[in-house]
Amino acid sequence: MDRNSMIGLGLIFVILVTFAWINQPSEAELQAMQHQKDSITNVMLQQDSLARAQLALKAKTDSLKQTDTNMLKQTFGSFAVAINGKVAFTTIENKELQLSVSNLGGTLKKVVLKNHKKYDGTELMLFDGTNEELNYSFKTNDGKLINTGELYFTPQLAADGKSLSMVLTVGPNQYIEQKYSLTDNDNMVAYEFNVVGLEKTIAASTNFIDMTWAANMKQQEKSLDAELRTTTIYWKTNIEEPDYIAETKEETKDVAAPVKWVSFKQQYFSANLIADKEFTGVKLTTKNDPTQKSIKFLDAKLVIPYTHKPNESFGMKFYFGANHYKTLAKLDIELERIVPMGWGIFRWVNKYLTVNVFFFLSQYISSFGLIILLLTLIVKTILFPLVYRSYLSTAKMRVLKPETDVIKEKYGDDMAKIQQENMKIYRQAGVNPLGGCIPVLLQMPILVAMFQFFPSAFELRQQAFLWAPDLSTYDSIMELGFAIPGYGSHVSLFALLMTISSVAFAVYNSDQSGMTGQMKWMSYIMPVVFLFVLNSYSSGLNYYYFVSNLFTIGQQLMIRSFVDDKKLHAEIQENKKKPVKVSKFQQKLEEMAKAKGVDPKTMKKK
Repeated sequence: MDRNSMIGLGLIFVILVTFAWINQPSEAELQAMQHQKDSITNVMLQQDSLARAQLALKAKTDSLKQTDTNMLKQTFGSFAVAINGKVAFTTIENKELQLSVSNLGGTLKKVVLKNHKKYDGTELMLFDGTNEELNYSFKTNDGKLINTGELYFTPQLAADGKSLSMVLTVGPNQYIEQKYSLTDNDNMVAYEFNVVGLEKTIAASTNFIDMTWAANMKQQEKSLDAELRTTTIYWKTNIEEPDYIAETKEETKDVAAPVKWVSFKQQYFSANLIADKEFTGVKLTTKNDPTQKSIKFLDAKLVIPYTHKPNESFGMKFYFGANHYKTLAKLDIELERIVPMGWGIFRWVNKYLTVNVFFFLSQYISSFGLIILLLTLIVKTILFPLVYRSYLSTAKMRVLKPETDVIKEKYGDDMAKIQQENMKIYRQAGVNPLGGCIPVLLQMPILVAMFQFFPSAFELRQQAFLWAPDLSTYDSIMELGFAIPGYGSHVSLFALLMTISSVAFAVYNSDQSGMTGQMKWMSYIMPVVFLFVLNSYSSGLNYYYFVSNLFTIGQQLMIRSFVDDKKLHAEIQENKKKPVKVSKFQQKLEEMAKAKGVDPKTMKKK
């Protein structure tokens, strides 16, 4: 290297050192640079940490998924394929019904009766989708307990919108199907439960599949108390008449005999499940709702036979509709028995008289107030001979009262002697002291039958008359703002009119019969008692009793106009002159008395 090169390299070195010294960073700049470096390092560390956390979370999630999948398989076995899904509803409808079915369980959740309204004018839903169950449970061959209510079905809706299949697919040609089908204009829903290709999946020891059908029954009518009094479960076995759980009870009932149908019955509507064959067994439960958000919870646990065939089907029908006696009777399965008609003779009166008169008159007359009036006229015309006999007997007792008063005064407190002498006068006069009571007792079946009929007569529902907007429930002319125990918080005018007319008749009757003492006061008190009982009952019932009382008073006044007490007394005196006719029954009593050594005339030992 020559001298010039050495000088050039030295100058470059000096320049570089000088430049580095001049441009070296200050203390503040050094701190800023260190802070920037630290920040970059922290970001990189955070990114690394986040990446590691994300990797850990993913690993954990994958592990959980694998664990959940394993748990699902352990719980549901081959049915685990239907455990995941999102709840959705499919609707089918016709002119009468609108049904909504959930894909979760294939459950019928909502039932709307399109041609009826609630008491407040809103749509009438027998089921509103809040707490309904329709599911099946069984065991598989690997010991899993399967409940279809926990599994998702796939909806298959027919093109006409009236048929829906809910299908739970387990594998190729292996599925459970629930099929709902409607016709154009009917309240009946055809329903099938089909099990296909699961004969080796369902446990070999399983001979039955358990079915649960349950719902909270919602208030449809104005009177909550009336609905509580009439909401319950009915059922029909193949060997007995329809039976039911008492409306006032919370009860569980086991029915061992095969059951044809089960009815969730309310006051004027019902949901009915009818088997094409029979359910093998049934367990029924009714529970009140303490919150009063619903009327009652009704639960039916039913047993369906299963025989492990490759394709098994159990056919059923739902009937959602009104508790109209004639309509239900047409089904010919005794479903009309859910309409309360009373028992024995009371049921006969309603079945053969009241229902048919209502049905006939309603074909020609639109006003049910007028129909009730005509029904009362018909009933009173039929009963007129009994009323006449009752009045005549009471009149005879009345004209004989002066003679019985003499006997009472003569024998004082000797009631046995008084009764003996009175009976002697009655026999001579040809008067039956029970003649006034027997016709009244014969009228009682009709009065009691009407008490059963009117609160359950669907024909009266939402039928207005005079000031009553609905003859099927109570009429209210005044809301009290407070509740009177046993009476209620409203004033029913028809109940008041019924009470006033009953008291008026009691006063008139006691005057005519000469009734005194406790019997007289009881006849005054009873109408007041009925005022409390009937204030919250059907206004149609109170209207019937009111009109019936008016007809009865009118008949009494009419009979009195042509029955002359003086003439009747003269006839009785003539009867006394005739030999006393003794009935065969009376002869038998006298013979029995003589056999015991008792004088039948004095009823004393000889």
